[in-house]
Amino acid sequence: MGTPAISPEAVNPDPEWTGIRTLGYANRFAVWDSEFRYDGRIRVPMGVKIKEVRYSCTGNGQVDTNADEVKRGRGGINQEFEVIDLTFLDDSDLITFTLRGDLNVDADPRPAYGRKYNIRVDVTLDNGDVRTANPEIEVLASAWQKSDPEMVGRPYVRLPYDNNWGGTLNSQAGFGYVSDNGRIPGDKFIIDLVNLRQGEPGVSSNTSDHVYYQLVHEDGTPSHYTPTPQLQKAEGHKDSGTDRKVTLPAIDLRQLGDKTGYYRFLVWPQSQNPDGSVSSLSWDTAKPEDAFQLGSVYYRYTAPSSIDPGLRAVIKTQQLTATAGQDRWVYPPFVVRNTGQRTIGTVKVVFTAPEGTHFVEERVTFTRWTDETHEVVADGVLSADNRTLTCPAVALNLEPSGPGKDAWVSLYPALQVEGTAHGTVQIGIQLGEPVIATAYDPIVVTPAN
Repeated sequence: MGTPAISPEAVNPDPEWTGIRTLGYANRFAVWDSEFRYDGRIRVPMGVKIKEVRYSCTGNGQVDTNADEVKRGRGGINQEFEVIDLTFLDDSDLITFTLRGDLNVDADPRPAYGRKYNIRVDVTLDNGDVRTANPEIEVLASAWQKSDPEMVGRPYVRLPYDNNWGGTLNSQAGFGYVSDNGRIPGDKFIIDLVNLRQGEPGVSSNTSDHVYYQLVHEDGTPSHYTPTPQLQKAEGHKDSGTDRKVTLPAIDLRQLGDKTGYYRFLVWPQSQNPDGSVSSLSWDTAKPEDAFQLGSVYYRYTAPSSIDPGLRAVIKTQQLTATAGQDRWVYPPFVVRNTGQRTIGTVKVVFTAPEGTHFVEERVTFTRWTDETHEVVADGVLSADNRTLTCPAVALNLEPSGPGKDAWVSLYPALQVEGTAHGTVQIGIQLGEPVIATAYDPIVVTPAN
C-alpha cells in the first residue's frame, strides 16, 4: 500500500499551543451524577493570563456556562476554576488549571446502556485568543429492566458531588485536590458501587461486591501506592442512596517515594454472575479506557520540564468518502511527522470511532518513509463496542524532520462504516502517553442506494 494522499492544511499541532492539553476529567458517570470535572494545561505567550472560562452544560457544543475563578486549593462546589500552576519557560508560560461545575446531561440513554456527549471547554485569554477542548463523557443509564439490551445495567461507580457523600471540604474535593506536602486525607477518594441488577435472581451480572482502583501519574506510571490495580471491597446496590460508600485511607505520596506531579484516581467496577464467575459486563483493568476517573491530585505540582520542543509531532489527515453499510473496509490515514528535537520511539496510540463505525482488527498497519512498500503491524486491543482501538506499543522510531529530511510514518486502522452512519464522521487518533499530538480523519458518508 502506498502513502495515502494528504491534505496539506489538515495539520494538528501541539494542543498546548493551539488548544488545551487534557490531563484528566470525569469521563463516565451515571445519569444521577450530572457533573463536570476537568483538568487541563495551556501554553501561552509570556505574560498572558486567563480572562474567562466557559463550558457547555448540555453537551450541545455551545458554551453557555461561566466558571468563576477562585483561590487555588479551595475545592468548592459551584461553577469554578482554579489556576493550579504557572510555570515560566524561556519563550512562553504554562498555565495548569482545574474546572468543576454542574451539567445537564441526565437524559435516560436506554435502550442503549450509555450516551456520549462532547463537553466543549473555552478558555479565553486576556490577549483575545480562545483555546478549546472537547472532552467526551459517557453517561450511563440509572435504571434497568429485564427487557433492556444486554449491556444496559453494567456496574458503575458514582461521581461524588456537592456534600452528598460527606467529606472535607465537600464530597467532590477529591477532584483537582491540591497537596503541596504529598498527603491525601482519608475522606478524599470515595467509592460508591452501583449495580442495577444487584440481587435479581437468575440474571447475569447480578452481584457486585468489589472494584479495582489505581492512582496513575500524568506520565502513565502508577503510584507506589498502587503498582497494579488494587482490589477494594464495596457493597453494590441498585438505588441512589449514598450510605454504602467506602473511602480510601489517607495516603502520603511523599512517604511512599512518589514523584511530584498530577495523578488520576481511576476505578474499574466489577460484577459476578449467579455461578460466581466474572461477568462480561465488568470493566477490564487491562484497558485504561474502561476506567472511571473519580478524582485527581496535584502533588507539589509544577508543569514537567519534559513539556518542551523535545517531543512534538504533527498529524496530517485526509478526507475520505464512503457509502453507509458498504462491504469494503475503510483505512483512514494518519501521517505523523516529528517536529520535535528527539526521536519518537515506541509509543501508545489510541484510535477512536464514533457511532455508526467500528474497527475490525485488533491491530494497526503502518508504513515508513524509509520504504513505503513495506507494511508493519502493531498489535492492539479493541473495546467492547469495537469503537476504541488501543495499541500500547507502536514502534514508530520516527526521527525529527528537518532540512532535507522528510521523515514520516503513515498509520491506517481498518474501519467498517455501518448502515446507520450518516453525514461526516470523525475518526480520531491520540499519539503518546502523555499525549503529544491528536487529529481527526473526516469520512463523508453517503446513504446507500
